[in-house]
Amino acid sequence: MNTVCRDIFKAIHEGKWISIEYKNKNGEQTRYWIGINDINLKDRSLSVAGLHLSKHTLGDFPRIYIDSILTSDVVEGSFHPVNQRLVEDIHLNPYKYKELFHHAANMKILNYLADCSRLDSTPYRSEYALVEGLDGEGVQEGVYQLSDQQYKDIINQFQRRTIRDRQQKKPRKRILQICMNQLSVPVRKGLYVLAYRKMNFDVIRRRLIAEEEATICREFTIDGEKQSIRRFLPEEYGYLLDDFDTNQEEIKDRITSANPQIKGVDDMPYLLTLSRDLALDLDQEYGAILEMYQEAKPTIPIKAFFGELVKQPVRTKQYPLALLNQQVNLDQLLAIHHGLKYPLSYIQGPPGTGKTSTIINTITTAFFNEKTVLFASYNNHPIDSVFHTLQNIRYRNKRVPFPAVRLGNREKVEEALYYMKALYLQVKEINVFSNTLERNKDDKIEKTEQLSQLLKRYEAILDLKERKASIESLIRSEQSLTFRVELQSRQLAQVEKQLEQIGEVDEADALPLLNQNVEEFLKYLYYISAKYIKRLDEPKNEELLSILFMEGRKEE
Repeated sequence: MNTVCRDIFKAIHEGKWISIEYKNKNGEQTRYWIGINDINLKDRSLSVAGLHLSKHTLGDFPRIYIDSILTSDVVEGSFHPVNQRLVEDIHLNPYKYKELFHHAANMKILNYLADCSRLDSTPYRSEYALVEGLDGEGVQEGVYQLSDQQYKDIINQFQRRTIRDRQQKKPRKRILQICMNQLSVPVRKGLYVLAYRKMNFDVIRRRLIAEEEATICREFTIDGEKQSIRRFLPEEYGYLLDDFDTNQEEIKDRITSANPQIKGVDDMPYLLTLSRDLALDLDQEYGAILEMYQEAKPTIPIKAFFGELVKQPVRTKQYPLALLNQQVNLDQLLAIHHGLKYPLSYIQGPPGTGKTSTIINTITTAFFNEKTVLFASYNNHPIDSVFHTLQNIRYRNKRVPFPAVRLGNREKVEEALYYMKALYLQVKEINVFSNTLERNKDDKIEKTEQLSQLLKRYEAILDLKERKASIESLIRSEQSLTFRVELQSRQLAQVEKQLEQIGEVDEADALPLLNQNVEEFLKYLYYISAKYIKRLDEPKNEELLSILFMEGRKEE
């Protein structure tokens, strides 16, 4: 998988043109724009619409060989019709395209994160004209027809911008976008563009066309100062922005009534240019990830997050779950189960979804199965919350000496040393009986296989439901009757049949398999923790133990 293949993947799924440098069979190098219509996997070629950049002429090319493309860049802001059949085939049969796209699912993750990064920046209105002579008020029903000169100018401007971005290779990048105003708030220092629709360059039909969905700017920069929409739209009505098209008239009324000084809002459909400054261009950063895979040297975190998420884990052993908090749902159980199967796990979700509880249960389960865990986060709050819970596990009013330490800066490391010393002194008087520990563990192993099979069924249901939603979305959007019939009669029916065969799985099925004697489990944690802490007396830990008992912070 290289950057050319990644650009091909992105252009196919997002409906964009690619600027390429192509070497033909005579060894001549030429620059073209191509809009991809189809892929021929047998000879690694593309069927494309092609634009000659110097002559500004269009043509159809049934064979453009991928391996003859020397360089490529997606032409941002361009439009080419998406081949839904090809997109669906890549989705349903990723193994067919593995030579080109490695793992298609992970390519989508890369593109999605890059798009999120772009939208995370605050836009502002730019006086820079991408194309001279555009009549800002010439938009008719979301379409602006270009003159011959404007058509040539926009091609040249887009191409110059593409080449400049490639040559600079700077981490910071400025994105310019032609847009159609949908709703703006005029203020003394400029214009707060609340909603706009991107205008994309339809190369074949020589026009600019507006995207169907509006982009909402909850923040916008005016004269160098970042503004929030809450300045104009009262916070209690912020929910209206979640469905802008339905609520547009009410949004206008609320802004107008709350801001008598602005004398109304601007909802005329005219053209404007918006800019975004990116602190980091993820498209360039992801190039390093692609190179790792080309050289077959991706790191474990990269494999876990980008490269191997769709690959079944090699580890087949079933691990019993040992939960400190049994108030869990199936999604949380699946996350804990995967935490033992994969070498690295990411726990993500909005507030209130049980991330902390899931992490704690994953740690106690790993500990029960004699695994060590490194838990890391991009901020301190979840680390402190999890550590506080593990510090305060109680068994018969006695603190369980759970062997966990909180690391971080120098101060945290010093605290960790004192805490380890306190644990060591605490377990000195605790007598550990191995037979009792093993008996408790054997009881749990009996139900492990049943729970693993249940979670496997639940995971299959989630996957099939996602595929079903994808197929139903394609059926609604597809214009071709033949393709709709194919999707509905064969592919959708097949998914529905599999769902029917698997049946339903809910928490009530899993709870009996989790049923554990809480008192016995806490007893197990108390004594097994003491057993592990006592290992500090082993010869291999002699140096660490001596550090714990050094006198004076400087020496320590």
